Amino acid sequence: MSPEPILAPRLQVFAVAVLLVLLGAVARLVRRHQLSLRDSLLWLLSTFAGLVVALFPELLTRFSALLGIRVPSNALFALAFVYLLGNLLAANIAISASATRVRRLAQECALLRAELDELRRRG
Repeated sequence: MSPEPILAPRLQVFAVAVLLVLLGAVARLVRRHQLSLRDSLLWLLSTFAGLVVALFPELLTRFSALLGIRVPSNALFALAFVYLLGNLLAANIAISASATRVRRLAQECALLRAELDELRRRG
């Protein structure tokens, strides 16, 4: 008797379909310039990695054995957590960089406004 598969075939098809839809959604956002290619790179790479794991679930067994995790589904949850954590960190880095740029622009605008007011008073 062969061992039971890690992912039930229906679950595997569902996971592949969801990941393909996510890849398509990210590609569509990039094409519409709603998401930069740089920001989408982590989404594309991590979703592609998830797709590989969904297509070849035995990789999950090897990965869990490598890390000493007894139940492969726990390794899947750990990978999902790392997936979300990585994407969340990348989003926070992008937000932080944007906030810094906005603050600098506001400061430059205030300096230029002060210079303009000074020139108007002299002139």
